[in-house]
Amino acid sequence: MRFAVLWMLVVLAIVVVAVWAVIDARRIDRLHVTILKSRQALEQALANRAQVAHEVGVSSILDMAGAVVLVDAADHAMSLSMVAPVDDALGAITDRRAPTVLDLPSPRLRREAESNLSRALRLTVDGIDRSDISPAAQHSLDRLSRARLDVRLTRSFHNSHVAQARQLRASLLPRLLHLAGTAPVPRTVDIDDE
Repeated sequence: MRFAVLWMLVVLAIVVVAVWAVIDARRIDRLHVTILKSRQALEQALANRAQVAHEVGVSSILDMAGAVVLVDAADHAMSLSMVAPVDDALGAITDRRAPTVLDLPSPRLRREAESNLSRALRLTVDGIDRSDISPAAQHSLDRLSRARLDVRLTRSFHNSHVAQARQLRASLLPRLLHLAGTAPVPRTVDIDDE
C-alpha cells in the first residue's frame, strides 16, 4: 500500500514537472516570437525616424549648419538600415534567407549611427522656437516628434520583452531541462534615443 502511494506521488511529481516544463517552453517560444516582432517594429520606427529627420533637414526649418548635421546623421542611419541593431542571431530562427554576419557591417555601427542621429536631433531640432515657424514646418516637426517617440516606445517594449525572456530562461527548470533549445539568448538594443 505504501509502495503504491509512493509510486503515485512520484508519477504525480513527474507529471507536474512535465506540465510545468511544457508551459515554460511555450512561454519562452512565445517571448522569442514577441521579441522578433518588437524588433521588427523597432526597425521600422528607426527607419521612419531617419526618413522624417532627413525631410526636416532638407526643408528650410533649420539653419544651414544644422541642416547639414541632421541630413548627414539621417543619411548615415538610413545607409545602415539593413544591419540588425543587435547580433544575437535570434532572427535566424525564422529567417533562413537573412544575410550572414559577414555580408553586413557590424551591428555596433548601426547602434552608433542611430545614437548619432539622436544626438543630432537634440542639437538641431530641440532648440527650435516653434512659435516662429510656418504651419507646414510645425507639421513636419510634429511628425518628427511622433517618430522619435515611436523609437523610444518600441525600444522600451523590445528591451522589456528581452528582459522577460532572459529572466525566464535563467530560472531553474528551463536551465536544467534546456528548454530554450538552441535559440540564442536575446539581447537588448542599447542606443541613445532621447
